[in-house]
Amino acid sequence: MDISASRTNPPVDIVENLQEFYSRIQEYYDELFPLDERVVRFYQGMEQEYRQSQRGDAIPMFRFLGIGCGTGNLENRLVTLGFDVTGIDKNADMVATAQRRMKRSGASIRFFEMSSIDMRRFLKASSFNAVSSLGNILPFIGDETLIRKFFHDSKALLAPGGALVVELANFDAYRPNETIRLRDKSSVRVLLARSFTPADDGKMLLDVMLELGNGSRIVLQKRTHILPIHSQTAEQWAREAGFTTMNRYSGFDKEPWSAESESMVLVFS
Repeated sequence: MDISASRTNPPVDIVENLQEFYSRIQEYYDELFPLDERVVRFYQGMEQEYRQSQRGDAIPMFRFLGIGCGTGNLENRLVTLGFDVTGIDKNADMVATAQRRMKRSGASIRFFEMSSIDMRRFLKASSFNAVSSLGNILPFIGDETLIRKFFHDSKALLAPGGALVVELANFDAYRPNETIRLRDKSSVRVLLARSFTPADDGKMLLDVMLELGNGSRIVLQKRTHILPIHSQTAEQWAREAGFTTMNRYSGFDKEPWSAESESMVLVFS
């Protein structure tokens, strides 16, 4: 055994599940996923259209639901722009961070530790003007029946005239059984590498690793299944849930979508 090599090899910390992985990387989350001002402007545009559609002097606040809100950087920004905001996330550590920031933002914002599977049970029907699922989190539900339920539940939570916004990786751009490597996320301290590899029944396995500046790594065990969602499939499931229109963009600047786009933003109403 080479003792000197064993002393110098950077440690690898393997975690069991995705939520544990998120908790472990929470310190670096905002560095890896900084707030994108294009997203803020996108929702400001929706809010302005909403105001223009209202009549009378007392216009209700635009009510926003962020699903998978993480540390709440988008939600805490929107409340400063006059939105009424609710954020939900499965990860208790992320929600705790979002709630600490909430104290500086005012009363029209709230965060709950909650899965999208449970949102219809605990949130008021017909109460949101926008339901938002960003960051390609929808495929992580991993089950077709539950994803279809997501569309039905989102429709039930939307007020008349409201819209569901879903951001997805552009699975349309890849061939079946092709490994998908997402663009690396990095900061001065860490690098996040992610890919999806084909598995059984049309699903894929998440392969994700965070590398720190000293070379040590946090690796998720390869057990997390995702279900790739293509745009036509998403539109079909949305129509089944009662949505009648879909607009498809390559990003939040509303550039036209193409088969080569890295991601897609789908707006259902």
